Amino acid sequence: MKNNSWELPVSLGFLVVCLAVGLLIGEISAPKPAIGVVRFADVLYPDSVNRLLQVVNAAMSDDRIAGVVLEIDSPGGYATSSESAFYSLLQLRKAKPLVVNIDGIAASGGYYMAVAANRIYAAPSSYIGNVGVRGPRPFDPYIDPMELSTGPFKLAGASRFDQIRQIELLKTAFVGNVVHQRSHAVLNPLKVDAAAVAEAKLYAGSEALGIGYIDAEGSRNDAVKAAGELAGVTDYDVVDLFDYFGFDFRIEYQEPVFSFEDVVTKVFAAAPASAIYFLDSRISLPNVTPRSTFEQHLLQLRAAAPLLRSPLLDLHSAKTQNQAATGKGD
Repeated sequence: MKNNSWELPVSLGFLVVCLAVGLLIGEISAPKPAIGVVRFADVLYPDSVNRLLQVVNAAMSDDRIAGVVLEIDSPGGYATSSESAFYSLLQLRKAKPLVVNIDGIAASGGYYMAVAANRIYAAPSSYIGNVGVRGPRPFDPYIDPMELSTGPFKLAGASRFDQIRQIELLKTAFVGNVVHQRSHAVLNPLKVDAAAVAEAKLYAGSEALGIGYIDAEGSRNDAVKAAGELAGVTDYDVVDLFDYFGFDFRIEYQEPVFSFEDVVTKVFAAAPASAIYFLDSRISLPNVTPRSTFEQHLLQLRAAAPLLRSPLLDLHSAKTQNQAATGKGD
């Protein structure tokens, strides 16, 4: 009977070599994890937020993306868009680390987005906070003589008091989410109470650090490093998520270009049929270059037409002149 005691060590050695070669091949061929960077530099309105959510959803479902850095430069925007961004970013944070870098300003809704992150970095000269809600001045229910309405609040939507209460509810939700998120921050928790947050002050980055609105002063590089640490990866690529996913858009400020005619046309379209328009020739229009016959006509009216007078104004003028001549007052 032959002695085959050598077969077991040889087999084990062969398996070890195969395992080492397999790991080496996998290390070489498999892509490294990546930290994705996305920049949001716009007002929060439905279109800009929808674009951000496309990037967020793509990053959530991509296993290679180990963490996300959101770079914010935004003054805020619509309340509903800000809330949509906040809750969507919370979902991203549950899936993988999210770190924010404030580059310039994160005010109002811009800061609402930021507090969804695990950590917030900002430059000392940035502007941060302005937690609160703004809206049109409340108005009473009204009746439009040119329309039929089926209820007392159909045109206005609510009473003056209801409108104030609704704005207060939005403010309470906003302040409550900021306080909750920042109070549970690991590095630099919130150091002021809800009443101070509700004052809606805008702080410089160094001030924001002192009260716990951000976790540390820093730049995009600091945010990327923090995202890698939170994701537990040391060897990773840094990718621009727009390029990585092949999106053909950026979320950057787009200055609207409106002509004088565009503005006037919108005013006419939104005004009721009973509206009366006044063209005040006393107010100059600097930096307005007439680009159409319509604009030229309006500007010529402002420059050439005499000031229209009312009978009441004429009466007051005659009375004033008479008092000056007689030396008598009212």
